[in-house]
Amino acid sequence: MLGHMRQGEPGEGEGYSGRAGRRRFVVASVVSCVAIAVAVTHVLAPDLKIDNVTVALLVVAVVPWLRDLLNSIELPGGVRLEFKEAVERRIEAAERIADAALVGSGDDGPEADGGATALTDVRRLAAEYLEVRTSMFSGSARTQRMSGIFARLVRATQRLAAPDLDGWLTSPDGGLRLAAYARLYAVPDADALAALTDAVVKEPLAFGQYWGIHALDKVVDAVGVEDVPRGVVRRLEDCRPRGSDRVALLRRLIAKLHGLP
Repeated sequence: MLGHMRQGEPGEGEGYSGRAGRRRFVVASVVSCVAIAVAVTHVLAPDLKIDNVTVALLVVAVVPWLRDLLNSIELPGGVRLEFKEAVERRIEAAERIADAALVGSGDDGPEADGGATALTDVRRLAAEYLEVRTSMFSGSARTQRMSGIFARLVRATQRLAAPDLDGWLTSPDGGLRLAAYARLYAVPDADALAALTDAVVKEPLAFGQYWGIHALDKVVDAVGVEDVPRGVVRRLEDCRPRGSDRVALLRRLIAKLHGLP
């Protein structure tokens, strides 16, 4: 029922040294004592009935104390709750991978041949993304592979002088749409705002929508928050992505559009 244990944070000593370690030790001890007390109560009073409302209230009461122990909690019925810190760490890790691809060796500009070689690389990577997506089971291993492909798309698309962004964004090929998101993440184009918004809102692939929202954030900065059309803001407000990472990204973008911290 309870989700994944949190891994050690960078810079922490071994065991329970430091305030964070002591805090986790105290929280773990309290949770263990509560669990033992519930077990003893169940043995001593087996006829005592606890309804679903009581269980739900107990969960709500204990969740804030579990933040230092768990990344997420999975409730009966498949409902999964993830703590904000865990989601933010995943987003930051993905951004580091993509941003590393923005730091080229100085030869990542448009190619002299008009980008024919780069376009071949982009199409190959787009096809590889779709192959990985369909051949691997959903999970961290697949996400890691696809993230590596996206990083390479970020590098490859920068070598194109004038990519067909409109064609890619409206393409039925999810790999080419991902290529468009990679290009706009690397080289934000204010003129692509409307087309990118339309593509992101309609994007059926979770990984593509995730990076599409990232690209939108970059393009919004290029446009200027104050110059983003109200219609674009409304479309994003009406968008209802599934998945905690995409929800967090979209909320962050909408907060930026409203001038919120």
